[in-house]
Amino acid sequence: MTDREEAYAKMARQLYRVLTDQRPQWEARNPDMLADFDQLNSYLQAMDEVAARQGGVASADYSDARDQAEHAAEVAAGPLVRGLRALHSSVPNPAIATAAGYTPDQLDPKHGPELLGALNEIAAAAEGARPLLANQGVTGEQIDALTSAINLYTPLSAIPNSIQSQGGKLSGTARELTKSLRSVVKHFDQFIDTLRGEIPGLVERYDEAREAGDPNYVKNSTGVGRNNGGDGSDGGIGQAAAGDAYGPEANPFQ
Repeated sequence: MTDREEAYAKMARQLYRVLTDQRPQWEARNPDMLADFDQLNSYLQAMDEVAARQGGVASADYSDARDQAEHAAEVAAGPLVRGLRALHSSVPNPAIATAAGYTPDQLDPKHGPELLGALNEIAAAAEGARPLLANQGVTGEQIDALTSAINLYTPLSAIPNSIQSQGGKLSGTARELTKSLRSVVKHFDQFIDTLRGEIPGLVERYDEAREAGDPNYVKNSTGVGRNNGGDGSDGGIGQAAAGDAYGPEANPFQ
């Protein structure tokens, strides 16, 4: 598992703790969310199993070269996309519109040639707008860093899964599980947004868990509920009833 996958799973586990403790509050508002809650737990258990099996075929901090290169390229693309987005919002430009429209949620599911195409589009748009991006705080070194990251990722992106090691196959499983985790968490993000005015304490605890483990998380912009009353304890079932959700985290997410 990559560091990013471990970090996201750790964040999701913290969300599960908050949601377990506060279950009486949110379940009363939308019992249908219980299916997502159970799914969240199932994916976390599956991530634990993959991590344990990876520990048997490689080191505990195993991550293959392709995943590392992929992650580095996505990180390098981040500041460029933000700069392009700022430019496009000020003066719309069809030449950079697609590249400026990419978000982490759109890039994360992409792999191999599909991701490479998006990265190259971002790099080309940034290169063409280099002087303008400088006014947005994007340096030439940052633009060059994405080009270098793409050059490193390009040959690795073509490696077929069939020739990967057992560890690599497990890495692919972890990648798919992380995508599934993101989908469930996004459902809860949307649901929690509906409770900002009604249960601000619960929302604040949820926001804190999300922000601590996911730098891409942007909470609802209404301002309602954030630091606006309640500590999230009202209606909570407490540590005893929450049980394992409060226990020590299962390896490898400690």
